[in-house]
Amino acid sequence: MSKSEENKYYISSLFDFIDDAFRSGNNEIAEKIQSFIAQGKIKGREFNDEIFPMKGPTSNIDTGFIILQAGFLSYLWTVCYFMIGLIEIYQDKAGIDQPVVSLIDSEKFELLNHTFAWGKSLKPSIDAEFVPWPDHIANPMQKEIRVKQANQLLVLSASYLMYHELGHLVLHADAAEFIKTVKSPFYTLREGDSRRLRNMEIQADVFALDCMFGFPTEEHNRYMKFFAAIVTQLAEFFLRGMPDTRSKNYPDLDERLKRVLDRIDISDPGLKMNIDLVCSIGLQLFLTLTFAEFIPPDPDKFSFEDFDELKAYLFKIIDAWKEKYNA
Repeated sequence: MSKSEENKYYISSLFDFIDDAFRSGNNEIAEKIQSFIAQGKIKGREFNDEIFPMKGPTSNIDTGFIILQAGFLSYLWTVCYFMIGLIEIYQDKAGIDQPVVSLIDSEKFELLNHTFAWGKSLKPSIDAEFVPWPDHIANPMQKEIRVKQANQLLVLSASYLMYHELGHLVLHADAAEFIKTVKSPFYTLREGDSRRLRNMEIQADVFALDCMFGFPTEEHNRYMKFFAAIVTQLAEFFLRGMPDTRSKNYPDLDERLKRVLDRIDISDPGLKMNIDLVCSIGLQLFLTLTFAEFIPPDPDKFSFEDFDELKAYLFKIIDAWKEKYNA
């Protein structure tokens, strides 16, 4: 295998860790999954080693397998790495007395940005355009602390996505024919189909959250899982070309993120602040990537009491864009 071919599969170094985290996140989950396997509701997982075009996780009700694609996991890893780095930069600048803090002028930003940009490039790529994981960006095999943190976050993020797909396998086995029908290329959705699909997604979302957070765990472990769930939802935001979070047959992106935020029960003030920081920086990044105006015209006369007020402000802007597109 050539060096460039090896680079393509840097993400494969985390496959076993993902599988282990999914199967044994805690004793209750391990018992549940063993029970589902014994009942034949789930057979296992498959790692698709394709890198492009990027495709998110899927489940096959007929075979009982959950499929994760290397390309999507590679992209998700770059999001984990990028968000961890942005929080670092924010904390570096936290003492600056400025109404608006710029993160892009940090010396750390260039590496973060190049890594994230490569990950985003996997969505539309075709074979002729594909550039294997370049040497000048970060990758999961490196030894830096931020890389190790991104690896840990990616493993938890992938587990969260696998629990969502497990929800489909467990809850929607009786809808196998409906799912195959609506996914066929020449089928036209009938009245009620979109609502049924959306409800199935909500059920799988709730199932995944219950698997992640439905059992008591140590506070820092719980914090990392919330961090991972938020970043996983934000990764979907960052693939949008417009500030439009609506989804026709699925819950809107902002609705799914709020569903995660509603489950947060972190009591440690420092960990809670980091969770708030992840969400607020992620929403501002989404608005920046889609060229949506969100910085007040006169920042010196505009301030927020806390992160909750800032998040409410950002979600209000997202709601306004949804109303505009609906109109």
